Amino acid sequence: MMTIAKYLLTFFLLLIFQLLSAQYSLSPEAQKEDFDLFKKALAEVHPGLYRYTSKEEFDRLFADTAAKMQETQSRDSFYQILVPLVDAIHCGHTKFHPEGIMGHRFFFNTEDVFPLQLHFTDNKAFVVGSYTADQVIPLGAEVRSINKVPMGQVIERLMPFFVSDGRNQTFKYLEMDRFFSAAYANMIGGSKQFDVEYSLNGTEHTILLNSINGEFIQQQQREILEREELQSPYTFQIKGSMGVMKISSFWREDKKLPYKKFLKQSFEQVKKNNVKDLIIDLRNNEGGIDKRGALLLSYLMDEPFPYYDRLEVAANKKADLGKHTKYPKFYGLMRMFISKGEDGQYLWKYKKLLKVQKPKADHFDGNVYVLINGASFSVTSEFAAMTHHLKRATFIGEETGGAYYGNNSGTFVLVTLPNSKLTLGIPMMAYHMKVSGYPYSDRGIVPDYPVQSNLNDLLNGTDPVMGKALEIIDQNKTISSKS
Repeated sequence: MMTIAKYLLTFFLLLIFQLLSAQYSLSPEAQKEDFDLFKKALAEVHPGLYRYTSKEEFDRLFADTAAKMQETQSRDSFYQILVPLVDAIHCGHTKFHPEGIMGHRFFFNTEDVFPLQLHFTDNKAFVVGSYTADQVIPLGAEVRSINKVPMGQVIERLMPFFVSDGRNQTFKYLEMDRFFSAAYANMIGGSKQFDVEYSLNGTEHTILLNSINGEFIQQQQREILEREELQSPYTFQIKGSMGVMKISSFWREDKKLPYKKFLKQSFEQVKKNNVKDLIIDLRNNEGGIDKRGALLLSYLMDEPFPYYDRLEVAANKKADLGKHTKYPKFYGLMRMFISKGEDGQYLWKYKKLLKVQKPKADHFDGNVYVLINGASFSVTSEFAAMTHHLKRATFIGEETGGAYYGNNSGTFVLVTLPNSKLTLGIPMMAYHMKVSGYPYSDRGIVPDYPVQSNLNDLLNGTDPVMGKALEIIDQNKTISSKS
């Protein structure tokens, strides 16, 4: 029997829920106010808004989106109609999420989320794990539909949630592997049960899966992140005349061995051990501090080399966006270093990487093989683009998530829409690499040897990308020994 205290608590919680629901039930007028600020912020702050999508196309997209705001709707529905606009910028650094949420991807419908881990490839989804102890669908099974919606349509609906540079797809698929359950809850909705159709060995099956709480998945993801942070973000090994360097982050630092010291010691070992072939594994390295990419390249070059061509900003003063905007604290100082270029654009010139870079005295002159994938992003893609342009390495794996010609990043302006309380994180600088002649203006670094891990590789823990690098090195040795 429910006590008076429990009854009052239940009533109070229900009242709060109803008030919150009412607060985020957005009238057409409220939506228009938020949408106008959304458009104004992008137009006046984003330095690369029209980098991949023309103003004419954006004007059409804005008009089409405004037509969807004729009736009162929930905050998550409003979010869902704005997400494709963020995706149309094709900027992996532009963020859009509810106010106060930065560290995870679960925004809405977090009570009832999809319980399986899936791997996506070629517009298909395969089971590779479960967030619960009960593995009710065998590993390797292909999920054909969820709640009667074909998987191809589900993927199409979720794709705009995952942003990347240009028209790259590899980063989107990797992100979908990691955060499918969150994306489904945010973009499609929650469900107490999921009606799943799957196929295994040519046989079709149907099953009802109970949902789980998104917090349970977040906790697992936090534990994985904590374990990763206990490990050094960079390692180096010598195997005979070959060196293998892995850099999983250009942001994190090993307190016992700082990044600069790590590179210095590693390349000292390279010279001491007469290393002929160097593998640099940059897969899943999503970037970090820009000068760390240039520093790594300085150990691979034997002559001075360029890095950035220019850094553009949208304006040299704050946009008039009212009290809903948060600029960096040092923006006033930053403005002192913004000048107008010959073509009328605003340029940030206070950057050492705009100058010609010098090679290290103990640089490596041997063969370099760089391993990349869709999560090689931001600073990692900058390094890869310059190294590719200078023809200093052979690239193996998958196309990078970051674009060849540069990205929009640096510091950010945060704009919170007043009614929906959705926050738009806008990068302030457009980075342009000192590269040219690349045929794909809206793509990442395409590898010389495309290699993709398949389903069996994931389930069995094999690494075909590293295997390909070792194969190439062995082949080159064989050729050298015969000549």
